[in-house]
Amino acid sequence: MKRYSIKDLLRLSHDEVPINYKDQIAIINVMLFGRDTVSELFAVDAFAIGYTTQGFSLFEFNNEIHRLEPGSVFILAPTHTCKLVECSADYKVRLLLLDSNGHNLSVHLNYIVKSERWTQTYFNPVLRLNHEESERMNTCLDRIAAEILRPECPNRTAILRLVTTWHHVELDNIMQLHMKEITDNNKPLTRQQILARQLYRLFVNNYRKEHQVKFYSEQMCLTSQYLNQITTTIFGKTLSAIISDLLFSTARSMILASEMSIQEISDELNFADQASFSKFIKKTAGVSPSTMRKMNPHQGII
Repeated sequence: MKRYSIKDLLRLSHDEVPINYKDQIAIINVMLFGRDTVSELFAVDAFAIGYTTQGFSLFEFNNEIHRLEPGSVFILAPTHTCKLVECSADYKVRLLLLDSNGHNLSVHLNYIVKSERWTQTYFNPVLRLNHEESERMNTCLDRIAAEILRPECPNRTAILRLVTTWHHVELDNIMQLHMKEITDNNKPLTRQQILARQLYRLFVNNYRKEHQVKFYSEQMCLTSQYLNQITTTIFGKTLSAIISDLLFSTARSMILASEMSIQEISDELNFADQASFSKFIKKTAGVSPSTMRKMNPHQGII
């Protein structure tokens, strides 16, 4: 499985030039037909919110296949796995990408996702918007794009925070109107689905401090083997892999978009010491935290 950051996605070929603010927030308009991503399992180390503007596609999100048509919006967290199964020759999607770390422009999204409806979208990530709702969300994206392209001004980052917050609150308002769609259309949940939702809330709220499967096993009063069976069935990967993905996504954002020292980041994410943290990053990314930071031209901008 390939993992992409915002920077990685910006390097891919696009039909239109991506609109990007220092690899923290980006809007990409792209036609996917014939892309190399077909049938490839991948994940994005960012929140990815996609608005289908034309054509159709079949996407697999965490082992579930969804049909996306004009008016469809998908809301993906960094822990989602994706696969493009099929799409029409004219399929086009408008993507809003936000770095997942709380130190940057997605801080408001990180706050909102604590709510029950955003938790539910992890399991039901696709909504069907009506024409008025689609127009409203495209207006939000247009405003974000306009502010990214705006000439430099002293309050540019603060303005971008405001317009991204506007987008999140508008989307949250729409989600409240679609609660039946978000909550499985009132379908009865299986025992595994109920436990998966409880487990999701548990690891999202604790992964920075608790890295071991044993903690979650004890909290859920279930064996580690059964938890891994649940996560593999529902999420498409083991619990250990989910925790590792969350830790790496958060650590990478802290390294690239904050002024925290490597030791401070290691402490924040509850690693035994800086050496253990560096070993984890190098194993996952192929480079040390300090090298990763040196490779980023925008380090320290927040």
